[in-house]
Amino acid sequence: MTALVAAAPAAVARATIAHHSRSFALASRLLDARVRDQTAVVYTYCRRADDAVDLNPRGGAAALAGLRAELDEVYGGAPADPVLRAFAEIAGARAIPRAYPAALLAGMAMDVDGARYQTLADLHAYAYRVAGVVGLMMCHVFGVRDDRALIPAARLGVAMQLTNICRDVAEDWDRGRCYLPDELLAAHGAGGLAVELVRPLPRAALPALAATVRDLLALADRHYRAADTG
Repeated sequence: MTALVAAAPAAVARATIAHHSRSFALASRLLDARVRDQTAVVYTYCRRADDAVDLNPRGGAAALAGLRAELDEVYGGAPADPVLRAFAEIAGARAIPRAYPAALLAGMAMDVDGARYQTLADLHAYAYRVAGVVGLMMCHVFGVRDDRALIPAARLGVAMQLTNICRDVAEDWDRGRCYLPDELLAAHGAGGLAVELVRPLPRAALPALAATVRDLLALADRHYRAADTG
């Protein structure tokens, strides 16, 4: 593989990251050209998986099957799609284990299956799959050689996912999803709320939701602090 991602896929990836995440796009300017372009491609692959499920709620199972077939192409051949081909080249050159993007798709499957989160452990499993493994993939892109960095990298991804969940409670509720664990909601007097998912969002439940969000943000802060040590 050449030092940089091929020009066309790199341009698509940079446009994708600029459109969907101005903060990531800004941060990527601090990276050298090779890492910047490879980061954009990895981001674009993850965004592709997320959008395939989120933008196709009625056909989520079929979208997930398509994503799994694409992953087979990435690790088993030469994908025709230029972005997939670029991701395959990066996965090979940077030795990204298939288990990482496979875990990402397992997280997408939890959305497709309408998973309910009874405990913090349930939520942590989801956050690790959809975000923690992104930190692990990025360790390979960055060329990190010390395995002790892997756990902080995963915890940073988990922290960011918990933050996103807290930000998007109302939006997720409108989609028929609630990631707030029932054990936390129950502790604040709203047990079963996430199971029933009565829409629109009940105003009487807002204090319990706010208290649960505060608990999750405190947990996210602990993950951020642990990640910072890495």
